[in-house]
Amino acid sequence: MGKKGYATLVFFLLTLLLPTFTLADNNYTGLMNNGSATIPIRGVFQSMGVKVDWEQTTKKITLKKDGFHTVLQVGNKQAVVNGKKQQLDTAPYIHNGTTYLPLRFIAEALGANVTWDQSSKIATIKYSGIAIQVKVISNQVTNEKVTSFKKTINGVGVTGIKIPANAGYLPKIVLANGQFGKTQSLAAMAQSNNAVAAINGTFFEAYGGHPDPWNQIINDGEVVHIGNTGSAFGFTKDGSVKLEKLKISIKGATNGSYQHPNNWYAFGLNHLPSKNGNLSYLFTSKWGKVLGFNYGTNIVVANGVVTKISNGGDVSIPPNGNVISLHGSEKYLASRFTIGMKVEYKVSFSNNHGNEVDWSDVVTAVGAGPSLVKDGKVIVDAASEGFTEAKILKQSLSRSAIGVTSQGDILLMNATTTIQKLAQVMQSLGAVQAMNLDGGASSGLYLNGQYLVKPGRGLNNALVFIKE
Repeated sequence: MGKKGYATLVFFLLTLLLPTFTLADNNYTGLMNNGSATIPIRGVFQSMGVKVDWEQTTKKITLKKDGFHTVLQVGNKQAVVNGKKQQLDTAPYIHNGTTYLPLRFIAEALGANVTWDQSSKIATIKYSGIAIQVKVISNQVTNEKVTSFKKTINGVGVTGIKIPANAGYLPKIVLANGQFGKTQSLAAMAQSNNAVAAINGTFFEAYGGHPDPWNQIINDGEVVHIGNTGSAFGFTKDGSVKLEKLKISIKGATNGSYQHPNNWYAFGLNHLPSKNGNLSYLFTSKWGKVLGFNYGTNIVVANGVVTKISNGGDVSIPPNGNVISLHGSEKYLASRFTIGMKVEYKVSFSNNHGNEVDWSDVVTAVGAGPSLVKDGKVIVDAASEGFTEAKILKQSLSRSAIGVTSQGDILLMNATTTIQKLAQVMQSLGAVQAMNLDGGASSGLYLNGQYLVKPGRGLNNALVFIKE
């Protein structure tokens, strides 16, 4: 291939990458791999109208658009562009589910002006009026192993797990027996998912009621449960971390309009409603095949169309739809639905001040709280996050927490202490972002087939890490 064709390929790839910037327009987070800066290419092709075919056995990616045909292969330094071979300095690779491509491949092919700021580790590429900045994380992609540790910090005994940055472990939220309303041991949840490490997740109803979670859960990029208190700790497509005092809202529309009188809303998602509550809840197939209760007014939606309206009866949840369940004073919303009507909804994210935040790139998140450390500073304010119980506000008990260091290492830990001291411990461990998880008898840590801390009860959910 000539230089012109080479540049055409790279410019095409570069153009596709632009919509994925999460820090600001034309900004990337890159990784060092064998001395080469690399940038992510995942998750953008479909939005640009590119057909993407992935072959699991060969790990080949085929890109097709307007007569353009490119084949890349993970671990292979050779790309094929419109039938012609092109050599790469560093082979494409996968980290946290995202494919990375060498930055040098792009820069040199374009004959671009590239500058490097050693102090900030930012490469700036200027080409044809476009300025692109790549923040390169200094960690090499490694085969480092997950390790455990025990230490005493400020008089607090700590048991923890360290998951090295760029070591190739994917986070996932696991529900007991794969569904809501059940409990299971932490070890069983980890083993059924071939997880290397696991920690208890969000708060759940553990005292005789239906054992549903109380806080936010995002899995595979889909919000599957929402709550009204606390914070959320999320992992993005490129493997970075977000911490927010997060609020999630669901707003619905009928016949294409989100305005009154066509609008509707839900402030619960996949959570068993109380019989006497004034509630508007949404249930998806993640809840199960049926609602499992026979009260309320339930609107069944399949393929975006209302197919059934039931008063006081259990209904099936379509695998390609949902059920809007109305109770008490919220039943007035039922008058806005008729059989055959088109129905849709959207999910939005905001912080505790009501300002919109972008969590559209988060693929996995666990909610709990309160937040412990933000940008390296202790920020504990449990009351402002809606917590009222003494065991969160004042008491010393067994607690679990999750954090991330400035190098991107994930920390999972357990200690018996107060929330305030827990935050100080996480800060001392090097966490720049950290959040409290469920605690007490739910506290648990699991690594390589063994408990480091065994929970005192079955759990409803857990955060596990799986080797990619």
